[in-house]
Amino acid sequence: MASPQIDVNEIVATLEQIRQRGHSAHTVFRDWVNLMLFALQDRDDPYLEIVDDYRERGDMDHPRGQRSVDLFAEAFGQLQERMAATDADVLGAVYEEYGMSSDAFGQHFTPHSVCETMAEIAGVGDESDTDDRQTVLDPACGSGRTLLVAGRKQPDALFVGQDKDPLCARMTALNCCFLNLDAYVIQGDSLTVEFQRAWQTSYSSLGGSVRELDDEEVEELHEWVTDAFENTVEAENQPSPTQGADTGAEDQASPVATSVPSEQASLDAFEGSD
Repeated sequence: MASPQIDVNEIVATLEQIRQRGHSAHTVFRDWVNLMLFALQDRDDPYLEIVDDYRERGDMDHPRGQRSVDLFAEAFGQLQERMAATDADVLGAVYEEYGMSSDAFGQHFTPHSVCETMAEIAGVGDESDTDDRQTVLDPACGSGRTLLVAGRKQPDALFVGQDKDPLCARMTALNCCFLNLDAYVIQGDSLTVEFQRAWQTSYSSLGGSVRELDDEEVEELHEWVTDAFENTVEAENQPSPTQGADTGAEDQASPVATSVPSEQASLDAFEGSD
């Protein structure tokens, strides 16, 4: 079920009008997410491919304002209104309310209250002893809910989310764009350090932007994330002079939010290659 603080009934009702024309809920939600992502990237060709598919099925024969493409756009506007009103993961709430969660894939997103607690435990937004930019990593990001919570606490951090489900990765990219965060979102299995695709969202005074990285950029991002993770693990496993060899897990740095100064130069070089 959706978070009780987020009313998504209007959005679900709009998408339901499309589903009742003979489409599955999964197809409607997937196409809606892809249309939003393509529109924000000004990618006309894949956008029009989806529109043409609905046209071939006769969905475009409805009066203007009731065509499937019009209803998708209406749901997009409703989503933006709800996000502006709640500053929460409305997209993930629609996903859950629309019945997209699955026991088979373990796709039941973390409740907002738990995300808040996780961010507090990780120290997101706490004062740092260094000037290094904080990096927040979620290796199984779902719709990006934890990143959104962290983004409200420390919007100037760098956010990295990864999920092996293509739809979840796209939802996270959209959410990071909507919240105007500097982020990298990766589609791939974090357990095998697999990168299939990736998106970059960027902060702007005019609002967030999103773009899909090309193959070379994905490889560079893969190298940076891998190096950052390995260096962080080495630092956590290295006992401090005062702790000795029996350092407890509670004394180690949190893997959810960690500053990675030794990797910042690599990140700057990656961003400078755009």
